[in-house]
Amino acid sequence: MSQPKSRRQQDKLDKTNFFSQKKVAALAIQSAAVDQQDGAENSGGSSPGSEADSPQNGGLLTITTLKQALEEQSQRLISIWQSSVAELKRDIQDIGSRTTHVETKMEDLIDAHNASTEQIKSLSSQLQQCETKIMDLEDRSRRSNIRLRVIPETILQADLPSYVHGLFKALAPEVHTDMLLLDRLHRIPKPQQIAASLPRDVLLKAHYFHVKDLLMRRSRTAKDLPMEYAAVKMFSDLSVATLRQRKTFQRVTETLRANHILYRWGFPVRLIASRNGTTTAIHTVEEGLDLLRQWNLPVVGVSQTPKGPRQVEKDWHTTN
Repeated sequence: MSQPKSRRQQDKLDKTNFFSQKKVAALAIQSAAVDQQDGAENSGGSSPGSEADSPQNGGLLTITTLKQALEEQSQRLISIWQSSVAELKRDIQDIGSRTTHVETKMEDLIDAHNASTEQIKSLSSQLQQCETKIMDLEDRSRRSNIRLRVIPETILQADLPSYVHGLFKALAPEVHTDMLLLDRLHRIPKPQQIAASLPRDVLLKAHYFHVKDLLMRRSRTAKDLPMEYAAVKMFSDLSVATLRQRKTFQRVTETLRANHILYRWGFPVRLIASRNGTTTAIHTVEEGLDLLRQWNLPVVGVSQTPKGPRQVEKDWHTTN
């Protein structure tokens, strides 16, 4: 609404200036006529038929005076316009210089950003390799550990060794008791997200790795165990970083399960999938998603992987 109002005000101002110029011209004509009359009176009363008092001479004088007034007004307007145009040109040149400076700075910033993006990707890859190596070393230090779950809290620490040996004999009765040697056996603190009604896990370290491996394989297929061991579950003791890394493969593993494709975990963290007699190792989530697309399998779930920095394109190119 402010623009039409300004337009009307400008039109009104232009009309006022126009009438003011006409008024100045009329006053100039009137002043010239008065001067002519005073000159005639001061001449001592020239004869009516003299050349100076003739109507034709008065008309020429009036036109000449008006012409001079208009020329003076025109010169003033031209001078004002020239000054305004010169000032406007200086402003435009100044804005152009500033714009060029800003564009140059933007190009420098874009180049620096793109270089930083490449460096971030390289450093992220190196960091991932270091983290993978550390996870592998930590998992190797835990390779003989077994985590037992759902052992009732009523079984005290002093009774745990006999209880665990009984479980192992039920799983592998052919293994001699001397081979069921345990280096450590104790309960571990319960995570906060675990319900208070569930018992704490029991962590142990088998002295012989091949015995531990046998017990883990038997636990996956064991049936008809004694009632006191029926609810107990056995897991490998993995580092928190490994479990967190495996969780990032959730979309891939859910899609594989939905399509009845067998898979297993490898070390360091990688997914090994078997389909149509072909085994494929998946090292990253991106590799897994690409493989699922190659197999024409719809991916389950929504991506929650944060996007990294991206390259920025230049919208212009400055010339020196």
